[in-house]
Amino acid sequence: MPHLSPLILSGLIWVVWGVYWVIAARFVQSAKRSESATSRAKHVVPLFVGFTLIFYQRTWFPMHHPLYGDERIAWLGVTLTLAGLLFATWARVHLGKFWSATITLKQGHELIRSGPYRFVRHPIYTGFLIAALGSALAAGTVDAAVGLVIIVAAYVVKVRREEGFLRGEFGEDYQRFQHEVPALLPFVY
Repeated sequence: MPHLSPLILSGLIWVVWGVYWVIAARFVQSAKRSESATSRAKHVVPLFVGFTLIFYQRTWFPMHHPLYGDERIAWLGVTLTLAGLLFATWARVHLGKFWSATITLKQGHELIRSGPYRFVRHPIYTGFLIAALGSALAAGTVDAAVGLVIIVAAYVVKVRREEGFLRGEFGEDYQRFQHEVPALLPFVY
């Protein structure tokens, strides 16, 4: 049996999670209002670039230099990938029929403040970012670190756009939520 590297295992975890994510998307409420395709592309294109830098290991690429030689860090990355995607899944399940891959308001949309939403306003993104950090650690290269920075920037921009949607829909209730619960990292942001 060939050696299963931390990066390959991390990628397999993402694939399994992605299959679940696509299947679960079939069981959501219909949309009342969604972001435009152009707005969506502003998020998806940087994610594609970021994940390409993490997972497409090119020895000829100028930024492809190892950051460390300790395989324990790479295996810690696999653990973070799994933990982050499990956290995102918990948030997705808790959000239920109001979930969407795009910035969307659903018919009868409710402001969810329970479950993982007690700790951060965007727990799916938090879990996704923890998983991306884990995958970058599993890769252990400079280009993977750059890819992670691009992914984080894409999500910070997406959070700001989504919060505009949510403030417009929920008004003072959402503003109160913003003051009481951090966006992505408890006690930080």
